[in-house]
Amino acid sequence: MSRRGERDAIRAFIIQEVQAHPVDIGRVVSERFGISRQAAHYHLKQLVGKGVLKREGRTRNIRYELLAFEKHAAFPVSKQTEEHQIWQEFAEPFLSGLRKNVLDICHYGFTEIVNNVVDHSESPRMLLTLKKSPDSVEIQVRDIGIGIFRKIQEELNLEHQREAVFELSKGKLTTDELHHTGEGVFFTSRVFDKFSILSGELFLTHRRDQEDWLIEDRHDPMKGTSVSMQIAPTSKQTLQEVFDYYAVPQDDYAFSRTRVVIKLAEQASGPLVSRSQAKRVLGRLSKFKEVLFDFTGIDAIGPAFADEIFRVYRTLHPGVALVPLQMNNQVRRMVERAVRHTPLSDDEPR
Repeated sequence: MSRRGERDAIRAFIIQEVQAHPVDIGRVVSERFGISRQAAHYHLKQLVGKGVLKREGRTRNIRYELLAFEKHAAFPVSKQTEEHQIWQEFAEPFLSGLRKNVLDICHYGFTEIVNNVVDHSESPRMLLTLKKSPDSVEIQVRDIGIGIFRKIQEELNLEHQREAVFELSKGKLTTDELHHTGEGVFFTSRVFDKFSILSGELFLTHRRDQEDWLIEDRHDPMKGTSVSMQIAPTSKQTLQEVFDYYAVPQDDYAFSRTRVVIKLAEQASGPLVSRSQAKRVLGRLSKFKEVLFDFTGIDAIGPAFADEIFRVYRTLHPGVALVPLQMNNQVRRMVERAVRHTPLSDDEPR
């Protein structure tokens, strides 16, 4: 490795590890790269001078932390509010200097979520926050409107807001089909490293690297909706890669593939054993050409649940390809049984 390459590797390592080792980062760097403590502290000093790190304390009490920059602004919301104008005046100057692919992702997510506030939130104003540090770029959009999960619950006449979370995760969901495709939140949640929505009593988080979705309950309900989008400045992810993944060739590469996270369905309605639960999972999936059923974290499903999806629905909708993924042995047996058209016995739930 060249001297410059080693320098860049050391400084990237410092940025990555300093939050976990604010006091002993010099020792950690020295041991990781086989350099002296003096050399490690030289790199720390350089990063402080460049405004990447902040140093506090003296002698043995010295601490290092990443130096983050923030920008806040409140904007009134009306039908005349234009998201691209807010991006150009508020966000783009602050985020300039990012890699083009990262800036494109920030532009897409920012304008999509701000537009959702304008068109759907019924909020009189919104608060925008931008945060930039060497290891993360974060965009936060908050409103004080009806709340995204409550809005979906009311529009779809759902029993619980957890069901609204599940419906949102499928994609192609909008409460205004004339003006929206329902693609914005779907793609935004998948193109950022971390995406979260806090609304009412629910907190939804998605991590792209693990394809992991988590719903948590909050004991202090929040009015309106707060959306957070985070991405590493060094990310190589592109918008086109995400668009292409969910496009299907036989449908002119339109948004025709979705990934259904079955864990979210289980969290909404309990153990997945009945046909009625399966029918809720299948809601609106006829809009897609290919459906990926992600069974990550699912220990078991009932035979009636599997039969309704992989035999009945498949028979009634031959134009929709159903692809089960991440199955354990029990789930695989139930799915394979349904695919083989094995009749259900009389004692199995229907």
